[in-house]
Amino acid sequence: MRSIINNNSKNLNGLNSRELATDILMDIIEMQSNPDQSLEKFLKQDKYKSLLREDLAFCKIIMMTTLRRWGHIEIILSRYLKDSIEKHSRRIHIILFISICQIVYLNNAAYAVVNIAINLTKRDRKSSKLSGLVNAVLRKISNEKDSIKTEEMDSLDLLPEWMQIKWSQVYSIEELDQISKTLLFDPPLDLSAKNSNQKIAEDLGGSLLSTGSIRLNNYSYIPSIKYYDEGLWWVQDISASIPIKLVEDNLKGKLFVDLCAAPGGKTANLLAKGAVVTAVDKSLNRLEILKDNLNRLNYKATIIHADGTKWQPKNKVDGVLIDAPCSSTGVIRRNPDILLKEIGNIDYFTQNQINLLNNGINMLRKGGVLIYCTCSLEPEEGENQINKILKDREDIHIREINAEKIPEFKKCIKKEGFMRILPGVIADGGNDGFFISILEKK
Repeated sequence: MRSIINNNSKNLNGLNSRELATDILMDIIEMQSNPDQSLEKFLKQDKYKSLLREDLAFCKIIMMTTLRRWGHIEIILSRYLKDSIEKHSRRIHIILFISICQIVYLNNAAYAVVNIAINLTKRDRKSSKLSGLVNAVLRKISNEKDSIKTEEMDSLDLLPEWMQIKWSQVYSIEELDQISKTLLFDPPLDLSAKNSNQKIAEDLGGSLLSTGSIRLNNYSYIPSIKYYDEGLWWVQDISASIPIKLVEDNLKGKLFVDLCAAPGGKTANLLAKGAVVTAVDKSLNRLEILKDNLNRLNYKATIIHADGTKWQPKNKVDGVLIDAPCSSTGVIRRNPDILLKEIGNIDYFTQNQINLLNNGINMLRKGGVLIYCTCSLEPEEGENQINKILKDREDIHIREINAEKIPEFKKCIKKEGFMRILPGVIADGGNDGFFISILEKK
């Protein structure tokens, strides 16, 4: 969420937004949570319950900018602090990080940032004695801010070492540079609309992209955006809209199963093109979100709580969509907390994906299609899975992708027939990373 913050506002005289940002970052690192989960947890605490919307918005800006710029902030701090204090006090380490973020990247008044950082340090009983160090480091950084040439810093340093090592075996240095550069800016908000995309884009002050997505570069609170209550659009990155775009001409009246349906963006894509959809998900909480989203859009689907690796419809269907749970490394620009976490459960994801693929293929009638996609940049969750399923089964083949449907993404279609979309393929705001393959039952 974007918001214009007045540097002279009372935000700079208070502690709550910065303290909340510190608490969330601590939770992300120590508990491996994500920002939304952490925010929901901390907003239940008394000291944050009455936080103003503008303070909450500022907290999010601090938190997300710090996460995206983590690698560069680490380099800046190392120039002013010979020995890291993270092992001694992770909390003070994070206070320094969010303070550097505000001084260097958000251009907040340095005196206020330093004073608040000192107060936050003093609140930590274990490390309050470090307030003098915090004061000295931040004042020196603020005094020498103009000499910190952030524009000359290598965007590759924003990717953690483990990620650089792993991806360098798959992607070229130019591709890694393209991926890392998407972390330098706040991503825009992409919307998928029911119809009249051009009119809605104009009314919202956005631009209409080649695939039909609407892009907003300036927005605030999402439910306050025009036509939200009327249910004329839903939030969806342009990359995530492509899977259904590829088969949209032949969906009217077709029976489709969405095996990992929540929160419902691609279910809505299917319904918008006239498909009859059964939406399956094994998470009750996520199904509630799907129901709410479909209700707002005034869309109807058969909703089933079940494990997509085991559930089967009574009759064969025309199509299956599998937007499989994955490591989500393709969405680091929107979820930069992923940068602080090594992938530890990829074997679980890949086994689950194969199970979903096999079960989905078994649902199809002859000539039916299965759309498999993940928001991962890991070949284990994309290319390798399709190669494996094609080797293991003789009853499917890859369907050719119509490049005319996706002019800006033509180069993402590989000779094998699937799509590998890297972050930053398109200009003016970029896109998330995605893998897409369409299989057809023989």
